Amino acid sequence: MAKFTMPVETKTPLVLLSGLAADARIFTPQKVAFPQLRCPVWSPPHRQESIDEYAQRLAETLDPGPCVIGGASFGGIVALHLAEHVDAQAVILIGSIKSPSQLPVYARCARPFRFLIPFLPIRFLQLLSRPMTARRLKRITPFAHGLACQFRDSDPRVFKWSLSRILDWSLAPVPSCPVYHLHGDRDWTLPVKYTDPDKVVVGAGHVLSLTHPDEVNSYLKNVLSQKSLE
Repeated sequence: MAKFTMPVETKTPLVLLSGLAADARIFTPQKVAFPQLRCPVWSPPHRQESIDEYAQRLAETLDPGPCVIGGASFGGIVALHLAEHVDAQAVILIGSIKSPSQLPVYARCARPFRFLIPFLPIRFLQLLSRPMTARRLKRITPFAHGLACQFRDSDPRVFKWSLSRILDWSLAPVPSCPVYHLHGDRDWTLPVKYTDPDKVVVGAGHVLSLTHPDEVNSYLKNVLSQKSLE
């Protein structure tokens, strides 16, 4: 894993949303490089709340002023909707997608079975993941350990809602600001072949914010620098 980059000198507010079963820890390298970074906590969704309704409610808690927003995976999808409710100067997708047409085949095939999501035993699965969260494994497999800890600590309500919204996502917003897209060429969750990113990181998988922090931070820096000069 690459070393974290030093703090970047730009004051443009940056808001990044984590993905499914993840939290702000997924952006730990970015927090080091961008002191102005905010990573909102996923609050419990309202019953049958749409992505846009959730994004509007999230915007009311942020009030960041002119800013650059973005997200990883599902967080990027929500960021596209959030852009309609805040003064977004740009949206940055990190291992995410721009529209439902870019969902992989397995996700589209799973749509008819969305009604089963409320019955998923998330609490039980979190218990099964506990061995991977043992402290001794942190030294052996820090990356897997970190992801397991995030899944263990995730809210089952948020997890099920997010999964449902991914499967019933049918209409992508078209933000009035530019959309930038960074993707890994070894992303098996959201394969790059279904997307059209602006930049592809060679050797990076789905969680490139952690595995390739220098590349991600450099990309964020370039976007923020552009916006600070405008």
